[in-house]
Amino acid sequence: MLTLYRPFTNLLRDEFFGDRDLNLWGNAWRSAQSFNPAVDIVENDNAYLLKAELPGLSPENIDVQVENDVLTVRGERKHETEDERGGYRRVERSYGSFARSFILPKGTKIDAIDAQVAHGVLTVTIPKAPVATARRVEVTGGLVEKAKKIFSKPAEAQGSAPQA
Repeated sequence: MLTLYRPFTNLLRDEFFGDRDLNLWGNAWRSAQSFNPAVDIVENDNAYLLKAELPGLSPENIDVQVENDVLTVRGERKHETEDERGGYRRVERSYGSFARSFILPKGTKIDAIDAQVAHGVLTVTIPKAPVATARRVEVTGGLVEKAKKIFSKPAEAQGSAPQA
């Protein structure tokens, strides 16, 4: 599975500061860091497992959808407002809404996808469809089949004439 490429994300990146985003004016860091959860994707024999770190989010704030073979995980972590008048306050946690999209590989059971959240980790199980195996199909017909039908009639039908 691959993450969808978003070509316009890199337009607001500054080469000097590396990966850090600048605001639209380019002179200060964004005041509110966007919330973009880390995601691990693991493939095993039966399924793909997608695990996203979503600490502090309840299942009601998480939305998982599949459309046109694209799995999208959306959610929002709301900023809790605290009123502190006399002191300094530092906020290092990120808040906001997020959306992560992943292209599903061919051969997945879209109808059987399961999503569960526990201990701040969303686990999406994407089952694989069983691999189709080849089987031999017998071809019938022709003169040999007609001969088999004629000569394999039951004894009653072959000529036991009624006796008078």
